[in-house]
Amino acid sequence: MNGSSARSAASRLTAPACVTATRAAARANHGVERRSPLIVFGAFDRHNLGDLLLGRIAAELAARLLPGREVRFAGLATRDLGADGGADVHALAELAAEGKPAHRDRACAAAPALLQVGGEILGCSAWEAAVMLLDPAGAQRAIALHDRDPTARATWARQTLGSTRGLPYLAAHGALPPGTRIVHTGIGGVGFTALPAALRAEALAELRAAARVQVRDRRTRDALAAAGIDAELVPDPAVLVERLLAAEVARHAAMGEPAVLRARFAQGYVAVQLAAELGDDATLTVLADDLAAISRDHGLDVVLFCAGRAPWHDAPEVLQRLRRHLPDPESAVVAESRHLLDLCALIANAALCCASSLHARIVADAFARPAISLAGGAQQGAKLRAWLDTWYAPQRHHLAVPGNLRALAHSVLNEAPAKRKAQAARLADLAEAAARAAYAQLFDPIDPEDKTP
Repeated sequence: MNGSSARSAASRLTAPACVTATRAAARANHGVERRSPLIVFGAFDRHNLGDLLLGRIAAELAARLLPGREVRFAGLATRDLGADGGADVHALAELAAEGKPAHRDRACAAAPALLQVGGEILGCSAWEAAVMLLDPAGAQRAIALHDRDPTARATWARQTLGSTRGLPYLAAHGALPPGTRIVHTGIGGVGFTALPAALRAEALAELRAAARVQVRDRRTRDALAAAGIDAELVPDPAVLVERLLAAEVARHAAMGEPAVLRARFAQGYVAVQLAAELGDDATLTVLADDLAAISRDHGLDVVLFCAGRAPWHDAPEVLQRLRRHLPDPESAVVAESRHLLDLCALIANAALCCASSLHARIVADAFARPAISLAGGAQQGAKLRAWLDTWYAPQRHHLAVPGNLRALAHSVLNEAPAKRKAQAARLADLAEAAARAAYAQLFDPIDPEDKTP
């Protein structure tokens, strides 16, 4: 895409979404048959920065690219995450039942379309999905009871989710209304080749039946290509966060906890997130030494934050322990807000972001902030490396382990801002083009009464 066409596309994409209600009302007043809804499906039913952000991005894109179209959010469970900046989510099984011919609203004759958005869905087992939908206490009980017994795990997961699917966050055609069109966008599966044969077969059958498959990293694309699936390589939709949500992020930066932290640490701060699996004392000790050195070298304080409160993500107590390991604990704060836009504001206004979360890194890069990724466990590390290998030159991976953070921070903080801005714009342009292609394929043929540009 050349410069003028990119600017033109961005202009169209950022047209005011407030026209949606007006156009929808106009069609209703002229007796136009109500159109089938768009179901957006993903792990929007639990607290995780990436999943909440992907849902928010999908909603914004739908409002701009499919004006007037009803959008319904689906997960594995019915949850309202509005207080955290997320969506009012319904269990996919419930929405699918509503859309079947026997229950479908007569005013909406066509089947819905389903947009499957992002996440490492080609590697999330039923056991993992079920545990992550629990509160921390419930997750601890389930893990204690079933973690060492694969048969018991599988039985418990089936009962908990009410499904026999091995990869439950991968939408099943057979469970959806006849004629439902499915488009997958920005999905990941770095561990796909290591899955049991039955799960690989389950995934391949669903992907072959989809109208379009867009994956976010080269490793996933190559694994699917070897199995006969021709998937497009596109950036994770979250790279559009600055382009689509900058005004909302700025509003959150000016109020509440983000504003308090910016005022308290006016000289700048390092935003630090780490997964609970990095919470052993040895790792925390080394990481605290790194952060103390960065603070001395660059005059920065430390703000610690959780990118995800769902089980197997982050844990505030790990951050509190890291804070106590610092030479001056008073120079650090553990952020409390769970709200998606507060977290984005915290990252977007940091002097440096150090995080094990893939989407914390993506947000930092989208706002052209200096950022370092912390290599975590095997699965998290593989996901990070696959993303960086796909979209960044090796010298810009900025991937660290505790112990070499100080030297890398010096290099990253001295990097020319123009390079970060150019990379952010490049990925956003690619993601915008991919979104247009994906959303255009959801409903075809286009409603003949729809005259919107």
